[in-house]
Amino acid sequence: MPDQLRNLAYRPQNFRDLAETDLGRAIWSYLKEHDNQIRMETATLLERAAVEPLAAGLVAEFGEDISDDRTKQMIGHMVRQVMEALGYEIARTALRITRPSLFTSGTTYRPVGSDPRSMKITREQREAWVKNTKHSAFNVWLNKQVRDENGDLLLERLYAVAKKYGIEKRYDKLNPGQQRMNIGVQLRKLVDPKEYEATV
Repeated sequence: MPDQLRNLAYRPQNFRDLAETDLGRAIWSYLKEHDNQIRMETATLLERAAVEPLAAGLVAEFGEDISDDRTKQMIGHMVRQVMEALGYEIARTALRITRPSLFTSGTTYRPVGSDPRSMKITREQREAWVKNTKHSAFNVWLNKQVRDENGDLLLERLYAVAKKYGIEKRYDKLNPGQQRMNIGVQLRKLVDPKEYEATV
């Protein structure tokens, strides 16, 4: 993690309720990872929205319920703070993302005080940006237990799995997708990877 991000604290403003959950803290930590920094900066060099190359990894890490609108809005808010800490400023807001993605629009950035025409793209940055991330073994394992044959989330099953691993905390004030993601964040820390990797 870059030094300027290591101790960077998120300023949640209107997203405080979600940011202070296990999910919110996990997303913030995830966005500050070095690989995701490269993805955001490469997208910026390509004059694309910084959130665009994060979509596949976010789904793989947190599950398809990451598509909840408010969660996506918080991610965009977090990305702005990460990019500003890395020395970027907003170039354009609400840029439409035309390729199938978790996000339909996003903000583009440029280095503070830079001439956009002078930006260069390295091979490493391009490869990092185009790299695809598949659904993780963990999410496949969890979804088999908490979703029905139609793919609908069953909260009673979710909390039954949570209880099996000693998680008693409930998130009933959040929507179902946010409940699943918060439980998932905790389960990921508790479940031995051998347990879910063997099922895929």
